[in-house]
Amino acid sequence: MIFSQGADGCGLLRWTQNECTLIASEVLHMDEDIRRKQNDIIIGIYTAPVEDLLIDCCEGLREIIPFDHSYTAFNDQSDRFKAAFNYQSTDTDEELTALYADYYHTIDYLSWFYNQGIPATVRSTDLIHPDVIEKSRIHQEWENRLGIFYTATACVATDNILFGTISLMRSKEQGNFSDEEMRVFDEINEHLCNRFRLTYPNGVNRFMMDCNVDRIIAAYSLTPREWEVSSLLVKGVSRAEIADRLSISKNTLKHHIANIYRKMHVSNAMQFFAAFNRVGNIGGSSRGDEK
Repeated sequence: MIFSQGADGCGLLRWTQNECTLIASEVLHMDEDIRRKQNDIIIGIYTAPVEDLLIDCCEGLREIIPFDHSYTAFNDQSDRFKAAFNYQSTDTDEELTALYADYYHTIDYLSWFYNQGIPATVRSTDLIHPDVIEKSRIHQEWENRLGIFYTATACVATDNILFGTISLMRSKEQGNFSDEEMRVFDEINEHLCNRFRLTYPNGVNRFMMDCNVDRIIAAYSLTPREWEVSSLLVKGVSRAEIADRLSISKNTLKHHIANIYRKMHVSNAMQFFAAFNRVGNIGGSSRGDEK
């Protein structure tokens, strides 16, 4: 860096050519590092088990986008439930995470946006004025305990189906999420939306997250309700109890089981369990009650 006298007599600082080259090289190296880390996350999106996918992405994003706290959640699209579940966080106290899951999610000022089922990434301040955030009950009672103010959220969704969300949170001191950080977040979310759309075109539910069922869903194209029935059969639950748990008639249950057998190309319970275990390698009771 050199100092020179300007025409108006004011001193000017000028970068030398070598310094400019060095700065450009450092910026390029930084961009390459971010791209490499981003590519690692994208590869993981298409290879990791779905039940771990959101939290794994969250940890990968930490290497690119700094944040103080985070949480992820799935959204149940089954007939019986339409609510977030399986809240997870690796950087937030379990009690505070449970408080959000059990209560504060119901008064979250962003919940209306999540529930539209639109694939998007958004900053809280893109939708809500900071003054409104400051006065909100969830901020005063929950966010303040975490020391956070700014939130960036990815809605993993497609075709009006919400699969889940990832929320990254920062303190006021750390500042809001930049446009560049949101660009990276949005690119990652595009791949998340694609993975879930390909694997679960009808959405996810609580039963699907009990174990790794990617291969079973993909192999047999089971609907969420058919997966509920299948998972309960594998666990040894009787047909009568399955009908009671799912609030369906025995005839409706028979119809679901007939569809499952047809999709799995089997004709009886023994063949069903063999096919189920062969594809998913999932253990359980040998069979459900066929009465």
